[in-house]
Amino acid sequence: MKYDLLLTGGEVIDPSAGLRGVMDIGIAGGKIAAIAPSLPANEARRTISAKGRLVTPGLVDIHAHVFVNAHDMGIHTDQCCRTSGVTTLCDAGSTGSSNFAGLRHMLDHEVRTRVRAFVNLSAIGITGTSRGGELSHFPYADPEGCARIILENPDLAIGVKLRYGPGLVWEYSTEPVKLARKTAEMAGGVPMMMHITDSPIPLPDLIEHMKPGDIVTHCYHGRAHGIMGQEKQFLLKEVVEAQKAGIIFDCAHGRSHFNFRMIERALDQGFLPDTISTDLTMTSATRGPVWDLPTTMSKLLHFGMSLDDVIRRATSAPAKIMGYEGTVGTLKPGANADISVFELRDGNFEMRDSDGDTIIAKRRLLAQLTVKEGRVWYERPAE
Repeated sequence: MKYDLLLTGGEVIDPSAGLRGVMDIGIAGGKIAAIAPSLPANEARRTISAKGRLVTPGLVDIHAHVFVNAHDMGIHTDQCCRTSGVTTLCDAGSTGSSNFAGLRHMLDHEVRTRVRAFVNLSAIGITGTSRGGELSHFPYADPEGCARIILENPDLAIGVKLRYGPGLVWEYSTEPVKLARKTAEMAGGVPMMMHITDSPIPLPDLIEHMKPGDIVTHCYHGRAHGIMGQEKQFLLKEVVEAQKAGIIFDCAHGRSHFNFRMIERALDQGFLPDTISTDLTMTSATRGPVWDLPTTMSKLLHFGMSLDDVIRRATSAPAKIMGYEGTVGTLKPGANADISVFELRDGNFEMRDSDGDTIIAKRRLLAQLTVKEGRVWYERPAE
C-alpha cells in the first residue's frame, strides 16, 4: 500500500504552505506523503473522511507548563494535548538548573507529546512558596547553570525564561532583564522569553534590552505597564517598533493574563499577536478560563482575527521559534504527519477572560481528530 492513512475531503488550511481548499492527505512512514484534491483510496491501508471539517497542521502551543512545582500537567500532558489537537508543546520555564533533570526524565519516560522547553533563569524554576517568587532572592539566579543546561540539552532546551513582575524579581529595575539577556548569549545566542504581567516599571524600559527573536509573553494582559501603558487606550510606539524589529509578542492566555477589552483595542489598532498560546496548567485546563488552545483561538476569532491568521499563529509561527520550521506546523510533503481535524461549530458559546468578563462567541473550534507522526492519537467520541 502506498499510504498508511488517507484523510479525505477535508477543508485544508495551512497558511505557511499556501494550502487552502478541499484536499486529501496521504500519510506514509509517519510523514506527509502527498496532498492533492483527490488521492486513490485503494492505495491506503486506512481511510478517514474529514468531509465538512477543517484540517490543519497539528497545533503547536509555545507557552504551557508541564512541570511547575515538579508535577502539574506532568503525566497528564498527553491527555491535555491530544484531545485538543496539540501535538507539540513548549514548557515555558517551569524548571531551572537544579530541577531541569526531573523535567527531562519525565518527558523521556512518560510523555509522547513533542516537547521543548525554556529554562528558567532561577535555579529553582517556578516553585510555589510563600516567601516570594523564584527570583525574589538574588541568590536564586543562576545564569551559568541556566546556560549550561541549554548547551548540554540542545534537543530539548531552546532558551531562557524570565518572569518579571511584583514579587518575582529581586529588584524592580532593568537588571533582571539584562541578566537574562546575558544568559541567553552565554547559551549560544538563544532567545529569551519574558513574562510581563503587572510590571513595576514601564514595558519600553524592559524591551529596550531585548533582541529580535526574543519573546514578550502575556501581551494582552490588562494590568500595569502593558502594551498600552498605564492609560490602556493606545499602543505604545515602542511596542509597535519592537514588533516590527522582530521581537515576538505571544498572547499566552493563562489565569491572569488575557483581558478582552485589551484584546479588542489592540486588534482594532492592528496589533496581532505573533503567536497564540495558552499558559496551560492543570488548574486552567480543568477550571478554566483557558481550557485549551482551540478555545483560546476561538476567542481571538470572535474579536476579528481571520481563521488563517489564527491557524498560522498556532502552527508554523511557534514551530519556527522552537526549531521545527518545515518539519512541524505544516502539511507540506515530507513534514511530520501531525494533523488536527476540527469542527468549526456555530452557536452561542459563553467564554470568559482572565478578569471575569464574558463574551458570547458565535463560533468555536472543537477538535475531532488528532494524528501524530502518522498515527491516530485521538478521535472525538460521537455525541
